[in-house]
Amino acid sequence: MKKQLFNPPFLPIRRNKKFYNYDKEDSFETPEWLIPSIKMYFNSYKKRKKDRPDLSAWIEPYQGCERSKEPIITWMGHATMLIQMGNLNIMTDPILESPSFLYKRVLPFGAEPHELPAIDVVLISHNHYDHMDASTLKHLFKEHNPLFLVPEGNKSWFTRRGMERVEEFNWWQSYEHQGSTFSFVPAWHWSQRGIFDHNRTLWGGWVIETKEDSVFFAGDTAYSHLYFSTIGQMFPNLEVAIMPIGPCDPDELMRRSHMNAQEAGQAFLDCNARYFVPMHWGTFNFGVDFFHTPIDRITQWWQANQELLPPQSLVLSKLGQQFHLAHHRTLCLDMPDQNR
Repeated sequence: MKKQLFNPPFLPIRRNKKFYNYDKEDSFETPEWLIPSIKMYFNSYKKRKKDRPDLSAWIEPYQGCERSKEPIITWMGHATMLIQMGNLNIMTDPILESPSFLYKRVLPFGAEPHELPAIDVVLISHNHYDHMDASTLKHLFKEHNPLFLVPEGNKSWFTRRGMERVEEFNWWQSYEHQGSTFSFVPAWHWSQRGIFDHNRTLWGGWVIETKEDSVFFAGDTAYSHLYFSTIGQMFPNLEVAIMPIGPCDPDELMRRSHMNAQEAGQAFLDCNARYFVPMHWGTFNFGVDFFHTPIDRITQWWQANQELLPPQSLVLSKLGQQFHLAHHRTLCLDMPDQNR
């Protein structure tokens, strides 16, 4: 059952059948730094090709479970998370391969598709190709027939492809399913899949709640103190915040629609969660970052802001590695003075 939060704090701006983050936002800004940023991307291509990180250090063989009442979170690459809680298997922004020939996968998917448990719910943050991948969604529909929860304006895309179990949402709307509540919350971003559909559909993040636990998936977003602090106020018991930390550079281009690692740390403080799980890094070369740039920066930010962080914890998950919230709670209780 879908519900609208009574008296929501703010909603996306609607103008001429499009969505906007703020009232005077322009659909087609052409900033003076765009051309230099594109040149920077191509100039850095050769340097990034020489960057040969040890990818095996960030991959752990997937050893999943069928279901879990207490949260188990597994990073599958980019913004794809397998979230198992409330005896539901939930997948966010699933993408198994590459969004296009221009952006080849650096890190593989965190499990073999046949190893995945039965997927009950798929959450979509927005319709960009690296977050709403047609081939992956068709595969999940064929193999699992999950419930798809999507931003407003995207339902017809699914139903045209035969996916009838789909609900679409505006910010602050929620949906109750088998004892869990899924709430669609603001993000600072944009949408587009074709030439003429810029901002025709909405974007956002998701808060998943059971009676005992709560997890925030931030989606793809730039930094906004208003957005993140309001999410923290509306959901005061957030335990896990799954935050994008890249691409970081070129900063002037990226910060209009993506958080860098330091901004992600501040957003984590704003929403007042307890555990930080990074995502949206290392899988595709969307910026000019070297492989380790986002993870190095969030680690440095974390070390520089220790006095602000206890008892919160940074969870540097490898691909396929399970983060058991219950186990982590026990570790933190045993070692109250350490961030893990």
